[in-house]
Amino acid sequence: MLGDEAIDVDWLVVAAGLGSTPLTTQLAKSIDVRPVLGQALQLKLANPLGHREFQPVITGDDIHLVPIGDGEYWVGATVEFPNQMGEVIAQAELLEKVRQDAIAFCPALADATIIRTWSGVRPRPEGIAAPIIGHLEGYNNVLLATGHYRNGVLLAPATALAIREIIL
Repeated sequence: MLGDEAIDVDWLVVAAGLGSTPLTTQLAKSIDVRPVLGQALQLKLANPLGHREFQPVITGDDIHLVPIGDGEYWVGATVEFPNQMGEVIAQAELLEKVRQDAIAFCPALADATIIRTWSGVRPRPEGIAAPIIGHLEGYNNVLLATGHYRNGVLLAPATALAIREIIL
């Protein structure tokens, strides 16, 4: 349904992150996707790490250091679950722990300037592995491509290919 209007489709792909739960509830086969907060930093160094021409993503102890050019890096991220009231509230001390852990495996970051910080919620499936890719139970033409949790941007191309394969 789109408002009061029904639309005939060959396939329906639910790729709505946190909106997947209410959408699948309307189809009477609810999947449980919950918010988990992540915080990250953008840092700037006077000189880039390693070789200018080769700036790979570095991961250690579940901390990611992502080069974005000109000696700047994204460093993240926290994993913060909702409290008893279902609220997801950013905790500054957890972001500082991410920064300190990043410095522990890459000491040059101790001299970095914090350009900005940010946070946002991510869709995490409850009780099943992330991401959820495949048919919605009970439907032949409803596909799920959701609940990527901490890896949505990284898995988007592979998810698109998997959904395409199922449809074809």
